[in-house]
Amino acid sequence: MTTRFSRDDVDITPKFQKLIQEVRQNYFSRDPNLWPFYRDPGMAKYLSLIAEPRTQEELIEHYPNGEALRARLKSDTQIPPTMRAPGEIDPLLLYAAATSKQWNNPASAENVVTLPADPAIYGALMGICANANLVCREYSESAEDLEKLIVRRMAKLVGYDAEKADGLFTQGGTFCNMYGYLFGIRKSLKRSIRNGFDNANNYRFICSQGGHYSNNTALAVLGGNIEEKNLKIKMDEENRVDLRDLEEKLTACFRLKCAVPTIMLTMGTTDTFGVDCVKPTRDLVDRLCRQFNVETPPHIHVDSAVGWAILFFLDYDFNENPLDINHATILGLRRHVELFKQLKYADSFAVDFHKWGYAPYPSSLIMVKDKDSFKALEHDPEQFSYFERSQVEHYHLQSTIEASRSAVGVFAAFAALEYLGVQGYQTLIANSLQNAAYFCYRLKNTPGATLLAPHNDGPSATFRLYDPKRVQDPEKELAFELANGALPQYKERLEKNSNYHRADFIARGKQILYTNWVEYAAHTKYDQNNTCARIPGEKAVFFNPLITPERIDDFFDLIINRQNQRND
Repeated sequence: MTTRFSRDDVDITPKFQKLIQEVRQNYFSRDPNLWPFYRDPGMAKYLSLIAEPRTQEELIEHYPNGEALRARLKSDTQIPPTMRAPGEIDPLLLYAAATSKQWNNPASAENVVTLPADPAIYGALMGICANANLVCREYSESAEDLEKLIVRRMAKLVGYDAEKADGLFTQGGTFCNMYGYLFGIRKSLKRSIRNGFDNANNYRFICSQGGHYSNNTALAVLGGNIEEKNLKIKMDEENRVDLRDLEEKLTACFRLKCAVPTIMLTMGTTDTFGVDCVKPTRDLVDRLCRQFNVETPPHIHVDSAVGWAILFFLDYDFNENPLDINHATILGLRRHVELFKQLKYADSFAVDFHKWGYAPYPSSLIMVKDKDSFKALEHDPEQFSYFERSQVEHYHLQSTIEASRSAVGVFAAFAALEYLGVQGYQTLIANSLQNAAYFCYRLKNTPGATLLAPHNDGPSATFRLYDPKRVQDPEKELAFELANGALPQYKERLEKNSNYHRADFIARGKQILYTNWVEYAAHTKYDQNNTCARIPGEKAVFFNPLITPERIDDFFDLIINRQNQRND
């Protein structure tokens, strides 16, 4: 837990500082001397416009003729009647790019999003030029080989057998989770590929109450009954699946001969970085399947779209600590590595390179332990009359949700992996975790502030601010809220605390660190009906490699100054 550490435990060492500075300069500087494609006149103009970190309102205010361009962007209906000369910079194109969300702002800490690395952008440009369509090899050729190469590398990284594993790039983390559900549906409900599955009344899906909203939306798109046939497992104090509750619900399903196509776990929840335990879940599933003679076990899919990058540390020498990562972060990393070593026991998992992989959108990969999982998704080859017969059974043509698949994410991810390497990724990940650890340390020493997930040791920090005039001990107040917040007699007290923090968050606005408000940052204890109340809070996510401890200091100076002003 970060809160017990001293300043020395969370300080950045000179050796690591030198490493992260090298990574920033070489891979995030947008330097045309290092990456010549930035010399394009339009690109150079764009970079000059966003060189000074500003909010969108400030960008528009300082943008030449900005108000007129914004009005045109919101009202224009006409396609130009004539051709435009090559090389001429289109003003509306430039304006839209320059006034979009600027992830190169060192204040950006809103969510699990970050600016892409220079080599990933370079790779994406290559992929755009190649314009490969991964629907089949005839339309992609070597781009398909590049995709397979990344799949082999990720299989080795996680601990899968690279000869048996498989995977494909898709539209985003939601699509990865959709595949996770679909693998289970097709394997457990074998007629569903032709007849659908909602009429097969005897099934239930299982996911965590702390899972991403795509646990619902992806299943709904597939036609699942999320109201009645999606069982949500309680979370424990560390925001992970409660294994006792999972065992009770899974046992009840099997006892009633109810199929469970997919169990959806999460490794790295979006707000609190909760990490579910895969190996105990696998052991539980195997034991209960033997006990109840279940022929087709549930497909265990892990939504690791956020947390997958911890895999780069599975072979890290923690005793030698070659990157000289600080003490607080090393302890947290050791704990997470032991959990992520279990990912190899999952049947499939999600990788979002556009999150902690520093690639542009969308660069998502669905990985499967056994390539036969894709066999269950195959449609009748007679449906694929558009393609040369020899192509019909090749690779994933018959198994994909999308059919046409862009290779841009493949090229972007490959370039990021190739240029950054394991050392570069380890440096970026450690930088995220060290910034988060330092933020938590400063939060612990700020009046009226407390962490909502003190055990997470991840790249995010979710917290609550209380009025110091009313709340002398914020940790004690949070403990009271967790225990009693769902009770009617204490609802007003919980709301009063939440409103105080929310008002400060709104009034503070976009300053120093851009954080987010989270309506479901924590939950009260479960009552006798297994229900709980949501507790809101504020979060900061430290994926951004440009955030520094000095900026975190400035943020907390702002928080403390505002408290002092309100108390005067």
